[in-house]
Amino acid sequence: MPLNQPLPYRLSFLAAGGRLVFLFLLFFSGSALCQHPDALLDPRDMKEDLTWLKGKILHYHPACLDSLRADSVGLAFDGGAYEAENFMHELQFLKLVRKTLISLRCGHTSAIPSPDFYQYYKRARPKPLFPLQVYANEDDLVVRFNGSSDSSIAIGDKLLSINQEPCADIARSIMEFLPGDGYHSSFKKFHLSLNFPTYYLFHKGPSYAYEAGVLDSAGRYSSHVFSLRGTGKGVSKPFPERSVRILFSDDFRALGVLSSNPRVAWLKIYGFGGRTSWYEKTFRKIKEMGFQHLILDLRGNSGGHLFNANTLLTYLVADTFSFRFERADKKIKLDGRSNMNLAMRWTMKVFSWLPKQGKRFGPSCDKTGNLLVNRFLFRPVKRNHYDGKLVVLMDGGTFSASSLVAAKLRKKRQTQLVGDESGGGANGSNAMLMPTLQLPKTKIRVTLPLYRIRHETNGLPGRGLIPDLYLLPDLVKKVKGIDTELEYLGRNLIWFEKAAGENP
Repeated sequence: MPLNQPLPYRLSFLAAGGRLVFLFLLFFSGSALCQHPDALLDPRDMKEDLTWLKGKILHYHPACLDSLRADSVGLAFDGGAYEAENFMHELQFLKLVRKTLISLRCGHTSAIPSPDFYQYYKRARPKPLFPLQVYANEDDLVVRFNGSSDSSIAIGDKLLSINQEPCADIARSIMEFLPGDGYHSSFKKFHLSLNFPTYYLFHKGPSYAYEAGVLDSAGRYSSHVFSLRGTGKGVSKPFPERSVRILFSDDFRALGVLSSNPRVAWLKIYGFGGRTSWYEKTFRKIKEMGFQHLILDLRGNSGGHLFNANTLLTYLVADTFSFRFERADKKIKLDGRSNMNLAMRWTMKVFSWLPKQGKRFGPSCDKTGNLLVNRFLFRPVKRNHYDGKLVVLMDGGTFSASSLVAAKLRKKRQTQLVGDESGGGANGSNAMLMPTLQLPKTKIRVTLPLYRIRHETNGLPGRGLIPDLYLLPDLVKKVKGIDTELEYLGRNLIWFEKAAGENP
C-alpha cells in the first residue's frame, strides 16, 4: 500500500488486513484451538501423562496416606500405562484414566475431557447426544425427559435397549468408570440418572442416529429411531411436585408441608450454598407453625459449602460438636498445571497457622505425626432451635457435606436415616480444597482433593451410611410428581418415634 495515502485509508486497510490474518490463523490452527475428538492420541503422550498424574496423586491425595491404598493405586497406574500402548481417541483414554482413578475409592476424584473437547461439542450443531434422560435403578431405566421430537415416547416409559444393546449391559459398563466413595454403587446409580446422555457419549462416542427399544406403561414394546440432524424440539415437560406444598424456597433450599400429612414439615436441601440467615427464617417458621415432625431431605444433595452445612447442624444438634479435617504436612507444588489460585493457597496457609487445640473455644491446628489436623467447634443456636422429631431422607446423591450432616445427626441425636445408602462415605470423604489438574499432553483434567474430612463415626469401612429403613422410589410415579418415600413417611409416623440404637 502506498504510504502517501490518507491516514484513515491506511488505518482501514490495516484493520482489514488484521482481520484476514486472524481468520487465516483461526482456520489453519483449528486443530490447536479445538481438537477434533476423533483425533488419535500418541501412546507416548498418554503414558507420559499417566506417569505425571501418578506422581501427583501418590504425593498429595489423602487416600494415599494409607500405604496399602498407595500400593493399589500405584499398581492401577502401572496397569493403565500397559493399556495405553495403542493409539486411542480422547474418550477412550478418558475412560482409561477414570478406571485408573477408581482405585482411590474417592467420589471427588475423577477425570473430565479436555477444554478442546468441550469447545468442539459446544459449537457442534446438532449435539450428538442421546435425547432421552432417564432415572436408573438396579433393573430399569425410566424416561424422565424426552428431548427428541418423537411425541409417542412418554415420561415413565421404560428404556430397554439402545442400538440393540440391552440397557442393563450399558448401565453396567458405564458404572465401571464412574467414581464413588468406597465400594458401594449408590453414588454411581445417582450419577447415571443425573446425566445419562453424557455418560453414554463417554462410553460409546458420538453419534447422530440412535435406535431405542421402549416399553410403555401398557406393556407395549416399540422401536424408535432418532435422527439428530432432523428438526424439532423436545416434547416433554416436567410434572409438578404433588407430594409437598412449598411454603418458601431459594436456589439451594425449600421448606414445605407434606400434602398427605400437614403435621409433617419438609426441609429440602438441594445443595449447601446461599446465605446462612435462611436457616434462621426457616426454623422460626417451623416453630411458629408448631411442627413436631420434620423430614430433612438430603436426596440428590451432592454437597457444597461445608461451613454452611455445619450451620444447619447448629439448629438441629443440642450439644457442641466438632468438624475435623486433615492433610499431609507438606508443601503443595502443582507447577502451574492446575487452577489452584491464590485464594486456595492462602486458605491452606490460614488453616495451618491456627493455634493448637486447648481450652479455648475456637478453630485449631495440631500436628499429629505427618498430618496437619484442623478442628472447628460449633455451638448450637438457642433461638428457634428444633428439638422435635426428625427423620433424614437420603439416597446415592447424598454426598460430601450432606453425608457429613447425616452422620452427625445419627451420632449426636440418634436420628433415623431412611432411604438408600448414602453416596458419601460413612466415615468421611476427601474434599475441602480441590484444584483441577490438566494433564500436560492430552489436556484431560482431573480433580485432586487435598484434605480428608473425618466424620468421627463408626460406620462400615468402604461403605456409605446404611439407612435404618431402606426406602426406594417408585420411578414410574416419581417422574410423574409423586414422591413415594415422602408418602410412606407421612403415613407411618412411627419412624419419627424410633430410637436408632447402635449405628449399623
